[in-house]
Amino acid sequence: MSDWIFLALVGAAVVQVLEEYVYPGGFPDALEKLLPRARHLFTKKFHVVVNGLLFVLCLASAFIGKADLVLSLSVFSLAFANAVLHIRGVIVTKNYYPGVISGALIYIPLTVYAYSLFLSSRQLTWSQACLSFILGVLYMGALMVYVLVQQVSSTGQERSLE
Repeated sequence: MSDWIFLALVGAAVVQVLEEYVYPGGFPDALEKLLPRARHLFTKKFHVVVNGLLFVLCLASAFIGKADLVLSLSVFSLAFANAVLHIRGVIVTKNYYPGVISGALIYIPLTVYAYSLFLSSRQLTWSQACLSFILGVLYMGALMVYVLVQQVSSTGQERSLE
């Protein structure tokens, strides 16, 4: 009965990528404006790889489903963290940030619902939920650390050339 939730995450990822890149689009430019020192990282290949990994993780979550809720729900946590970063984009830029609508209206409620569904049915313990949530945030954290390290190393290289 609750298996649909995992497929809903795949659909939510499709909606968010469409908002970011198709309509209204503009995510690559918005990301470069938000993190100008990391501009060199944000190639088409970067966007394809990052979103490709997102889809692989969403599909893996759907495939794993209730067999390992810690792992499958961690992808919901990744989506939640993604939504929070898009909301941060709005706060920092004081403007619409591509992906914020689907993040705020789909990713966050879907994540809250998924965790509450499995917690209330006792298929997931609170310690498992916390572990799962932290794991998903760490996925996003790994990407952010990569971007920040590359940003800092490129800034250091620019200074050494001066």
